[in-house]
Amino acid sequence: MSEARFEMDFDRYYDAAQAEAALKGLAEAYPELATLHNLGTSLQGRGLWLIEITNKATGEPGDKPGYYIDAVTHAEEVSGAVVSLYTAWYLLTNYGQDEMVTRLLDWQTFYILPVVNPDGMEIAMKGTYHEWIGNGRYMPGEDQFGPGLHYADVNGDGFVSDMRIRDDKGEWKASEKDPRILVHRELWEHGGEYYRLLPEGEIEDFDGADTTVPRPQDGNLNRNYPYAWGPENEQYGAGEYPLAEPEILAVTRFVLDHPNINGAVNYHTNAGVILLPFEVPPGGTPYEDTVVLRRIGEMGAETTGYGLLADEDDFNIPNVPRRLGTSGGFLYVQRGILGIVTELWDVYAAAGIEKDWFFPIRPLNEEENLKLLKWSDEQLEGEGFMDWTSFDHPQLGPVELGGWRRLYMFRNPPAHHLPELCHKNMLFTLKHALMSPRLTINDVEVTDVADDLFKVEAIVENLGYLPTYVSRRAIDAKVVTPVIVELGLGDGMELVAGKPQQDLDHLSGRSERGMNYSRFITWHKASKKVEWVVRGKGGGPAEVTVKAKSQRAGQDVQTVALG
Repeated sequence: MSEARFEMDFDRYYDAAQAEAALKGLAEAYPELATLHNLGTSLQGRGLWLIEITNKATGEPGDKPGYYIDAVTHAEEVSGAVVSLYTAWYLLTNYGQDEMVTRLLDWQTFYILPVVNPDGMEIAMKGTYHEWIGNGRYMPGEDQFGPGLHYADVNGDGFVSDMRIRDDKGEWKASEKDPRILVHRELWEHGGEYYRLLPEGEIEDFDGADTTVPRPQDGNLNRNYPYAWGPENEQYGAGEYPLAEPEILAVTRFVLDHPNINGAVNYHTNAGVILLPFEVPPGGTPYEDTVVLRRIGEMGAETTGYGLLADEDDFNIPNVPRRLGTSGGFLYVQRGILGIVTELWDVYAAAGIEKDWFFPIRPLNEEENLKLLKWSDEQLEGEGFMDWTSFDHPQLGPVELGGWRRLYMFRNPPAHHLPELCHKNMLFTLKHALMSPRLTINDVEVTDVADDLFKVEAIVENLGYLPTYVSRRAIDAKVVTPVIVELGLGDGMELVAGKPQQDLDHLSGRSERGMNYSRFITWHKASKKVEWVVRGKGGGPAEVTVKAKSQRAGQDVQTVALG
């Protein structure tokens, strides 16, 4: 690889302003490959910066197959921004050096939005954080539903931690092996020192008795997309109406304005899994799409080492409502785009803890907690856990504040894990992008059939793994157009036979021919012939131009001389 024109470090985190500066630096350093776009402004007025990457010398960006990447939809899932920036940097710095990258940027266009939620990201990275995901419309501790404990930084240390409270009816006790961690008290156990465990905060309408912790109204941007949107009583954080949040409106508008997009990845965090679209269109997911999506997921799992959740029921917690208004529903069900969600990072796997789901939905036992604590002490030099400190709570009296620092342990990895995380996830997205359909004119043949009469024949084919329509859902949703071939004539020429514009319907990809031929399977054509008869310009040289174009498979142009 040649020396990069813009150097970046990927063993550190970028806040929203630093991510913006990095994108601007990359676009300035590689003007022949990169263009920067501001899709709009966030709730608090920050730009939503997207970098468009392709070799501009090989065609207009919108005339090539498109691949879309975004991250940080949820405030605290900040490692996705680093992976997205790394992907942009890797593409730009390896063009002309790496065969895969060069082929991709000659053929395709990447659209990379590293930070969907810059306001929430800023708030989360400043420290006042406790499992909060919103965009700032509802701040932690504000506008929560009903009475009960509301998140708050009661001791003013800039961090919303945990509170452990001495309580004889408490369900927790300190571990005898390491008193920093709490373990469940035995079902039969009495007579010891026990605790209740609550988030740090203050209690609204406190009456001296027990309290609940109401779900914060934190504005979940991944519930504000238009497909299958449900109101707040059906889905927390949904917003007042679909696309009410400016960030999601901007993303949706961009995707609608770029019908060349055929593949996508949305980066989320802390499960270490590849998620296939779990939103099901009316009538169910077409079998053809189910097969292809599973193959993509298996490739992703092999490349990243993550698990694969391929069935919608695998992703939903029992007795918890299904997710509504997500990016997956918009991308796949409404647009027919083969979108994948990658849940980056898995602290449990790193610490050697087996999971019963894509993260534990049961309390960890003592040995598992000790493994986590040991891993944290080694990897974060003790910074992953706040020692318990006494505090006189204005309502509860003596409590202790402390516990896990979740942002750079559970939600995201310690910074020194980022380079490996970035590279393996980038490789998956490049492989996914290379599955795109690729339209080409294989051959144009001209035959002299009579004086000044010529027969023009062309073979149009799809070199990609995916068909030119990408997904059966795209056809069912009527959001993809067929392959069109056009004949252009020079001055003084005349079309004698054949239509100047011909509709070839669609061309299949290798995905359809994933098994040996049998009489039970009908393969569709991956290439088709078109032909015309033209009258050339008498007594002089003449040319015709054949142009094939597809909304999601790109275009090709061939010019040939007659005679």
